[in-house]
Amino acid sequence: EARPDPVPPRLQQILDRALKKDPRDRYQQIGQLRDDLRAVVRENAMAAGGIIDESGLPVAPRHLNSEGPISRALRWLGMKGSDSSASGKMSSGSSQPREAHETPTTFGDRERKSVAILPFKNLGNDPETAFYEFSLADAVITELARVRALVVRPSSVIVKYQGKQFDPGDVGRELDVDAILTASFLRAGAHLRVTVQLLDVRTSEIIWSDRIDADASDIMAVQDTIVQHIVDGLRLELTPDEKVGLARGTTTDAAASEEYLRGRHSLGQFIYHTTARADLDSAIDHFERAIEVDSHFALAYSALGSCYVNRVLKGLGGTEDHDKAQKAFNKALALDPKLLEARLQSVFIYITRGQKPKAREEIELLREEYPNDVGVHFVRGYLARLDAEYEKALRSFERMVRLNPAERVVASYHRARILMYQQRYDEALAEMDEGAALEADHPMIQTWRARVLTYRGDVDEARRILEQLLDRQPKMDGIRPILAICMSAQGHHEEANRQLTDRVKIAAAADHDIAYWLGTAYLLQGRQVKALEWLQTAIDLGNENYLWFESDPNWTDLHADPRFKELMQRVRTSLGKREDTAA
Repeated sequence: EARPDPVPPRLQQILDRALKKDPRDRYQQIGQLRDDLRAVVRENAMAAGGIIDESGLPVAPRHLNSEGPISRALRWLGMKGSDSSASGKMSSGSSQPREAHETPTTFGDRERKSVAILPFKNLGNDPETAFYEFSLADAVITELARVRALVVRPSSVIVKYQGKQFDPGDVGRELDVDAILTASFLRAGAHLRVTVQLLDVRTSEIIWSDRIDADASDIMAVQDTIVQHIVDGLRLELTPDEKVGLARGTTTDAAASEEYLRGRHSLGQFIYHTTARADLDSAIDHFERAIEVDSHFALAYSALGSCYVNRVLKGLGGTEDHDKAQKAFNKALALDPKLLEARLQSVFIYITRGQKPKAREEIELLREEYPNDVGVHFVRGYLARLDAEYEKALRSFERMVRLNPAERVVASYHRARILMYQQRYDEALAEMDEGAALEADHPMIQTWRARVLTYRGDVDEARRILEQLLDRQPKMDGIRPILAICMSAQGHHEEANRQLTDRVKIAAAADHDIAYWLGTAYLLQGRQVKALEWLQTAIDLGNENYLWFESDPNWTDLHADPRFKELMQRVRTSLGKREDTAA
């Protein structure tokens, strides 16, 4: 009886959202509710005659009305907010622009905002500063990953634009983001000038732009300025922990910051381009020098640990690399307990050290703290797959794609792998076709295509794919057991055994998947004792995927073996204890 008639449709939408049954579907930040309510007040007043009484509405702090880049951004965002009003439209050329506090942001009705940080352009084509192109963008992405209200496209997505000409709006639409940041830099002696723009992808209008002049020795200050501009320009409301987090973990030492950025460049080259041991060794050297200069540089410790984890993940390292990684992560987290990179990659180490309960606990905690981080959902799916929780894993990998469509390649071969476990071979190949449509030469797409083809009976084609891949990347020792499996399936056991080199065994001793493949390769050669030894190693390293162990056709003849039964019972008991505890 008390409400006005008719009720403004937008007000009903706000009420409906505020009363959603699932708390995750409600407003996550009070500022979003405030902005939406403010917009309803304004629309009603304009419909009634264009007089807006904002005496009862909160007013932005005075500093937002200055003529800096942030105030210009907010004023622009305010004018964009009027576009949706059916009456009282105001053009951008109005002589009386709205103040920053008068309207919600362009993205006000969204639960999360998304942004991509593109590689910086080297205007001077100076080879001495070329490492800034990727590393500065990568460093900004690493910092912004702390912010819950923001979805940030990872470095793996933006690396392909390095050194390329592109239209920011087209890239923004391709990456499906709300805003995209482009930047260029020019270094002249001790002077550095960085020009930055943040673009609204939907409207192709500039949210803000700025020119940052700095001492070339103070590059981390430039990075911090850009991060703050993004936070302020998109009107993100930070939690107290996020505010503290953005202020810690970096360095004020110029030499340490340069070594860190050079290290991020080398690590990026290794992960996204070369997988060359020399690039990874270079990254380690730079991060160690950064730490020597500033022993309190948390991000450098974290990046150093990431190098050692990636050495194992790429099949280039051994168990000692995980020891080094854990030591580096412990240092990083002692300095910055909330550092996402160190916490997330520590999960891989917990898995291989028999600390699966700790790994599960940490990844669920990270999921609560960083619900928009693609890496968190990837590791959650990875862990679920090792626990034979296939549906949970499939959901996590699909969540990656919903957060960032550019993750389709990675999600496709991980989903295909699970579909293969379920003997859904055609669906698995269809998943990889989707990934291959984006990146046909991706080595893991090719590896898992070969793996699925093997189980579907097309061993000759699987072998051809793997041999071509190893011709191009001979240091991918981790996939040699898969090639050996194909060779033994063809009856070529001696050829297969030559693939099982000492380097393969070193990699298998640190990696639960390679250990399982190596055990399978030995089993097909009739070497059951070695096969069971490597199966036990795989389990010890965290691979408890018993559903696959018991359904993999290669292991069928061993199902009645007491040693195999004992290993399966051990895994079931381990997982059962976890389930009983959870219950």
